[in-house]
Amino acid sequence: MDGKKVTITYTDEFNLWQMVAEGFPNHLPLRNLQWKSANRPVRTIHTLGIELKRLTTETNEKQHMMPVSLLEKPYLNLYFVNCDDNETYRQTVRKQIRDWHTTVSSKKNQEWLIVYVTKHDTIRNAAAKYFNMKGTVFDKIKADFNTSRRDRCVQLRLSDNDTEDLEAWQEFIAKLKEGILSSFDQHVIQYEDDIRRMDAQRTKPGWNYLLAQSFEIMNLYEDALLQYDELEASFFQVLRDRALAWFGRFGGTEPCDDSADILDVKKKPYRDLIMQNTISVFDFRSYLFARQCQLLGRLHRPVEICQRAQLFISSFARSIQNSKENIGEHFLESWIFSSCLTVVNECEELAVASLRDTDEAFLNEFNTAKSGLLDLARKQLDKLGIFYEHLPSDIPFVTALSHFPTQSSNLIEGEPKKKSSITNPLLLSALDSAEAFDHLYLSQTNKALRAYEGSTRTRSLLRLQGDVAALQFHRKKYEDAAVLMENLPTRYAEHVSCVTLLKNHLLLTEAQCKFYGEELKTISGTLDKEVARTFRPIFAATIVSFVDNITEDEPYLKVELNNNLPTAFTFDELTVRLVRGQSGHNDEIWFSTKNEELNPGVNTYHLYSDTTACGSYVADNCRLSIGKVIFTHSFLNDGKKKSFRVNDHPAILRAQVIAPTEIHIGEQQYFIARIFTGHHNIDEGTLLLKPISEGLSFPSHATYNAIFKSISDDGSISDENIREEELVLNEQGISLPFCQSNQQIMLKIPYDCNWGAIEHKVKVSVEYFSQGKTRIFSSVDTVKVWLPLAVTEFHIFRDDCLFLKMDISLNGLLPVRILSTSLLPSRMYNVVDNAAETDSIMTLFPKQHASFVYKLSRIQGNEQEDHTKLTSTQLHFIVKYRTLKDEIEHFIKHTLDKILKSKNLLQHSTSVTENINDHLMENLDYHWYGMSDFLELGSFDPVLCHKLFNNHGDVKEELVNIVSEFWKEYKEIHQEEVTKVAKEFKSEISFPIDVPLSKVLNTVELIITKSNQLIVGEPCHCYLIIQQSSYWNLNTTADTKNVSLEFFYDVHVDFDNWLLSGHKKLCFSSKVGEIKKFFITLVPLKTGHLLVPTIRISSLSSNIFSETVYINNAQQVLVRPRTQSATFFIEQQHRIHSINSGVGFGGPGHHTSPSGYEDVDVNS
Repeated sequence: MDGKKVTITYTDEFNLWQMVAEGFPNHLPLRNLQWKSANRPVRTIHTLGIELKRLTTETNEKQHMMPVSLLEKPYLNLYFVNCDDNETYRQTVRKQIRDWHTTVSSKKNQEWLIVYVTKHDTIRNAAAKYFNMKGTVFDKIKADFNTSRRDRCVQLRLSDNDTEDLEAWQEFIAKLKEGILSSFDQHVIQYEDDIRRMDAQRTKPGWNYLLAQSFEIMNLYEDALLQYDELEASFFQVLRDRALAWFGRFGGTEPCDDSADILDVKKKPYRDLIMQNTISVFDFRSYLFARQCQLLGRLHRPVEICQRAQLFISSFARSIQNSKENIGEHFLESWIFSSCLTVVNECEELAVASLRDTDEAFLNEFNTAKSGLLDLARKQLDKLGIFYEHLPSDIPFVTALSHFPTQSSNLIEGEPKKKSSITNPLLLSALDSAEAFDHLYLSQTNKALRAYEGSTRTRSLLRLQGDVAALQFHRKKYEDAAVLMENLPTRYAEHVSCVTLLKNHLLLTEAQCKFYGEELKTISGTLDKEVARTFRPIFAATIVSFVDNITEDEPYLKVELNNNLPTAFTFDELTVRLVRGQSGHNDEIWFSTKNEELNPGVNTYHLYSDTTACGSYVADNCRLSIGKVIFTHSFLNDGKKKSFRVNDHPAILRAQVIAPTEIHIGEQQYFIARIFTGHHNIDEGTLLLKPISEGLSFPSHATYNAIFKSISDDGSISDENIREEELVLNEQGISLPFCQSNQQIMLKIPYDCNWGAIEHKVKVSVEYFSQGKTRIFSSVDTVKVWLPLAVTEFHIFRDDCLFLKMDISLNGLLPVRILSTSLLPSRMYNVVDNAAETDSIMTLFPKQHASFVYKLSRIQGNEQEDHTKLTSTQLHFIVKYRTLKDEIEHFIKHTLDKILKSKNLLQHSTSVTENINDHLMENLDYHWYGMSDFLELGSFDPVLCHKLFNNHGDVKEELVNIVSEFWKEYKEIHQEEVTKVAKEFKSEISFPIDVPLSKVLNTVELIITKSNQLIVGEPCHCYLIIQQSSYWNLNTTADTKNVSLEFFYDVHVDFDNWLLSGHKKLCFSSKVGEIKKFFITLVPLKTGHLLVPTIRISSLSSNIFSETVYINNAQQVLVRPRTQSATFFIEQQHRIHSINSGVGFGGPGHHTSPSGYEDVDVNS
């Protein structure tokens, strides 16, 4: 604060400070400190000044209610040390450091840092002793004093080399920043805890000045300003609780209190007054405001200073007025005058210093804020001028007074009035004479005029000009007054002052109202530019309802307009603006009517719109144009918002963008644009599609093919009189020709988008000319492009055929009903066996897949044809399907449309079905429906239903009843009912299948010589038979059949089961039809049925695609265990008698074999 810096102490017992002090200033102030607090976002302190002081033993602190702040305490304590000898460190230096450490670590919330200072030459000398040392002194210091995880020791290596010196200082400065921020964070945490603990004791002064001042010294001005604002809020809370006993007095009685600089925080010892509990309310509020403005000045916010100053001066002036018995007469006027001019002068200098004088927006905002203060200061001259009889007690000067002045009874006529307690030199000199007063009055008025000219407050500018003209008239300077008054009537006419008078029509007679009403008619037609005024209290507008009956030609807005004047008007236009929810101007509809009579009393009008856009809207504002005078009214300020649902009316043109029912993967994707012409012919029009989703685009085409179909009376699309026409793209969009009523136009619109998109939003607009006027249709459609199915293909080649396996799985969690599948042949491949083609319906669930297998053969007629000339060799796998969710929604829409049509409410179809699908049916179990073939809709929520149709006006109850009856009748929906309705409702996806055109097929067979006599561990001789086929190679001719191609085989061995002897991989060449034989040896390692190794043939050329037919694929062979027998012969020996046992030769378990050898039963 005020030049204060962060305090850091240092202890220098080794005379190192002189060395450090030479380079230290080069790294100050500290820059880019990152303060990370647990309860606050990261703050960046761009610069921070520090002040270093030698640590002394003085610990005397003032005792008062407010503890010593960080401004009087060090953040960090440094100890500079240097010692090269371990023994010296152990005997002397360590104790010195420990004594210092004991002292500083006892200080609460202060950090410490030991700085080991060395010179570069000292480091080189110490290197010679390295091998004789157990460790450097610095290492021992770190080991002795780094008792926590945090490193509080740093080495500062001073060097004459600039680069080395900079690196050394960077490490020291980083530790310095770390210590300062740690100390600051500890203090903030402590202060916040104190604030929470003392929250109930806000009658104590200054308890949260600490936190604000701590933020301020750290240059965290935003946080400091927030703390001062909270302190101000606390003061007002105490003021409301009438707990200001510790102030003792209001203040404002000291000399020059009325004229002192309100922004000067040093004009009084405010901190001492606060700590001693002797500060007054006047000084407390002044100091708090000055602190706030000082912070705003450092943040370069002169506009906010002016705005806060005007609010503070106006509000605190009432407090001064309430304590006027304790202050001198006219103290208040002098204080307001001095304070306003002080703030303006300071902010003007700040605005120039901010280098924003060329910013027009800033200057306009600054002049607006400044003009209010200058005008407030000038009003004090009105009060003083009237009291000291320099101004007449008459309009316009008395408007600044709360009451008309009266002559004091204790004044003697002719005796000059004393200037009371006024100390402002400008006021003192101005009150001496009328000439001096006029000079100051005109000077201040001109300053305010220039400020108003730089802002948008034109009426205030005219008011001040009128005041100057009145002063000149009072001084009998009639010519000057006439010049000023000459342009004022014209300028005021531009502001239609008669409207201002008509706003007070309750105070006017009927004749006066008629007179000013006629004047309004006259002036409104002569103005050069539009003048905006509010409806009330002259007019009142009410939207009765939105009418979109199907029997009407088009929907309209029914509006009541109340004219409170006795005069009738003919307005040019009455318009009402509806906005979609609370969105901006892009989603709006204007309803209007023109050239109608506005009679006294209530008038009802039907407002029509040339724009159609389906959706929910809120009434925004109303405009009434009478000539150049525009009366406006905002419906959003009326309290409860009035909302409406605008539907697609069948009598008016409507358009939509939908997804196609057939999708061909790999081809250009497209949307379907569908236009219904309504009940009237379309002379011409333009269709424009605008992508809203990111990544979506519409490539331009010269023409678009359109199909025109007729719509029958029952709403169905007729297949008779179908015609096609090419529509041309121009600069505005796709040009539409003349179209008859009740027609449907369909166009395919190609599009490009990012891969993986689920849905796209497209804004479709049609501008067309019908019934003699131009109309616009606009809507935003959401088109789903997500494919619920994924297909995986597998090729299995054989000598004369190909098996194609198609696996279908789901992309999402919704079950899908597979209606049918088929495989379309290509020009190269024929579908020989299409057994997988079926019309049987199956339901596919998540984590399931359905497989379809097809047998293909090559078309022999194209065998000699060059395949590069063929247009397509792709097969197409076609899947017809519908999701269970789509078929249920289709059934519900179809059923509700029949009910709505019977009640002439079909225009609400979109809104009703959207609300049901999005809100009333969001928790349906489609998995259960897929398994059980029936679906429970669940319980009906009438409260939610009423809320959903709240903006449907008069038909709200009828729509709720329709939905309720539907719920009762179709509480359970069975699959048979859905199938009848959704039989023709299906989607189709065509997946392209690429079968390689040029394949070299190699047939491989592994011959095992003794496949039935395999013994584990015994080698088995085998050989490979490889034969090349040209059936699948379209490039094969009579000449190429004799050309050898290079291949290699690869034996894939499971080495847990087999050992391989021979070539695992081997290159070879072969011709068409040639048989190759290769020998290998396999050794089985396990018993049982083992799979034989697999073998693949690959081409050495990247241009040749080789496929392998392995005859032994999935073949198993039986491996038997090795069987062996052994016979042991034991030579007969002499009988040995056992002393301790009865068992011995000749004893039990002993016998002699006939061969003469003795057999021993080893099991006995």
